[in-house]
Amino acid sequence: MELFKTFSLNVWIKQFGQSCRRFPVSVLLLIMLAVFMIAFIHGTDVSDKWEFFFIFYPATGALLGVSLQLLTEDFKHRLTAFLTQVLVHAVWLGISLYLAQFDHFSLPQYIAVAATVVTMVLSVFLLCFYRKSDDVPFWNFSMRMLVNIAVSMCISGFLYLGIILLLQSFNWLLGVEVPDEAFPDAATVCMMWLAPMLLLNLIPQGSDKRLHQVMVLSGFFKGVVLYLFIPLLCLYMITLIIYATKILVTWQLPVGWVSYLVSASMMGMVVLLYFTYPVQHEPGKSVLKSIMRWMPLVMLPLLALMTVAIGRRLSDYGITVSRLYLAVFNLWCYAVCIGLLITRNKRIWWIPASFAVILFLISVGPQSIANITRRQLLGEARQAFTASGIRQFPLTGEQYEQWLKTADQQVARSIDAKLDYLYSDYGFNAVSTLLAKDAITGRRSTFNENGDIVYTHYDSYINDGLIQNVPVPQGYAAMTMVAVTDNDIVKINGDKLQFSVKGGKDEEHLFEIDLKLLARYDNDRNPDGCDEPLVIDNGEALMLINEFNVSMVGTSANYLSFSGILFTR
Repeated sequence: MELFKTFSLNVWIKQFGQSCRRFPVSVLLLIMLAVFMIAFIHGTDVSDKWEFFFIFYPATGALLGVSLQLLTEDFKHRLTAFLTQVLVHAVWLGISLYLAQFDHFSLPQYIAVAATVVTMVLSVFLLCFYRKSDDVPFWNFSMRMLVNIAVSMCISGFLYLGIILLLQSFNWLLGVEVPDEAFPDAATVCMMWLAPMLLLNLIPQGSDKRLHQVMVLSGFFKGVVLYLFIPLLCLYMITLIIYATKILVTWQLPVGWVSYLVSASMMGMVVLLYFTYPVQHEPGKSVLKSIMRWMPLVMLPLLALMTVAIGRRLSDYGITVSRLYLAVFNLWCYAVCIGLLITRNKRIWWIPASFAVILFLISVGPQSIANITRRQLLGEARQAFTASGIRQFPLTGEQYEQWLKTADQQVARSIDAKLDYLYSDYGFNAVSTLLAKDAITGRRSTFNENGDIVYTHYDSYINDGLIQNVPVPQGYAAMTMVAVTDNDIVKINGDKLQFSVKGGKDEEHLFEIDLKLLARYDNDRNPDGCDEPLVIDNGEALMLINEFNVSMVGTSANYLSFSGILFTR
C-alpha cells in the first residue's frame, strides 16, 4: 500500500515498474487489449472471429496471468514456476483460438466459457492458499483484494468522468467538435487498462500477502451485522419455516420459487459468515459468534424443503439445465452446512474453492450438465418416435406434424416441449438428427396448470447481402423498400401467415407465407446463411425479404415483422 502512503511521482513509477516485473504477461496482455479495443473503435476491418479472439484472449489471459503468478511466486524452484506458466498460457491460447472458430456459441459452450472465467476469477483469491493450515491469511488477502478492486474502479471511474467533462467543455465553451470515438477511447484507457493496472499495483506480495494477524472487527460493524443483516436473514428463514410447517399440515408439495428463496438465504448466510470470520477466532463467547455458529444447523431443514421443491419440478416437467444446476447447488449447500458444523466455522477457504471446482466440473466437458441435458432429452424424443414405429430420421416438417396429430396428445405435448426447449436454448443443430429444417417445434406446447410457463416458437432471418444492387425483375415497373409489423397482419390461417404491404402508389398488396418456409430460412437453422433469397409471389407483386422476425405462442403469432423490397407492375 506504499502507493497511497506516499503520493509522489517517484513512488508511482517505482510501483508500476514492480508490477511490470511481477506480472509481465498480464501487463503485456492489458496493453494489447487496450490497443485492440481502440483499433476496433476506429473501424479496423477484421472478421468477427478475430475480433472476438483479440478481445477475449487478452482479457482472460491477463486474469489467468495474475492467478498463475500469485501461485507460482511461492514455488521453490523457479524453473518449475516458469514451465507451469508457459504450459498453462499455451493451453489457454489454444483454447481461445479454438473458440474463435465458431460464428455462434451453443449453450454448452456459453456455459463452459462463463464457468471457466468465473473459476479464473476465484482462483486469484484461492490458489496461493491451498496449502495453508489456517484461513486467516486467505481472509486478510481476499478482503484487501476486494477493497483494492473497489478503489481501482473508483479512481478510474472518476478519471473517466473528468475526461468526459473536459471533452464536452471543448464543445460547449470553445465550439470544438470532439470526434465520437474519443469517448469510447477514454473509457477503454481508463476502465480496461488503468483500472486493472492500478489493481496490479495494489495486490499484496511477500509477507504482506500471507498476513496472519487476525483483524478485530469494530463494534459498529458488529452492531450493523447483529441488528440489521442477521434479523433480515432470520425473517427469511422464519418465513420459510412457516411455509414448511404449512406444507406438513396441508400435505401439499412446495412450489418452484421456494428454491430461489432458500438459495438466497443460504448465500446470505455464507456472505455474513465470510465478513464476520474474525469473530470465530476471538476468545470467549459472544452473541454474534453463537448465532453464526448454529445458523448452518437452522439451514438444513430449509435445504430439505428446497430438495422437495426441486424434485417436484423435475418430476412434473422433466430436466432442464437450470433445474439440474439448482439440484447440484442444493447438494453443495448440504455439504457446506455440514462442513461448517464440523469445523465450527473455523475454516472457510474450502467453501469458494469447492464451489469453483464443482462449477467447472459440471460446466466444462462432455460430462457437463448442458451436455447431459441435451443427450437425455434427445434420447427421450428418439425413444418416443421409435415407439411409434418411426425409423427414418430426420423427420420433415410434414412428417413431424403428422406424428404430433396421431401420437398420444400428452406424449406429443411433452416431446414437442422438450424439442422446442432444445431448439430455443441450444439451436437447431441440437435437434438436427431428429428434425429437418422445415419442422416447427413448440406448436403443441401450452401453459402449465399454474400458468407460469409458456413455450414459444421463434424464427429470425437477416441477409442484407442478397438485396444489394437488386435489379427490377422483368415484367415489373417499380420497386419500393417496405417494412411490415404485427399491426399489418391480416389473418393467421393454420400454418399460413397473411399480411399486407403498401406500394409506391399506396396500393395494398396481400401476401401469404408458409411457416415451414420461414423455418427453413431461420438463421439458427442455417447459421452459415442461405444462398438463395427469400421471395414471395402473390401473382401481381413480388416481395424480396431481407429480414424477418416471427414469434409464435401455440398457434397464434404474438409478434411479426418483415422488411425487404416490393416489386410492382
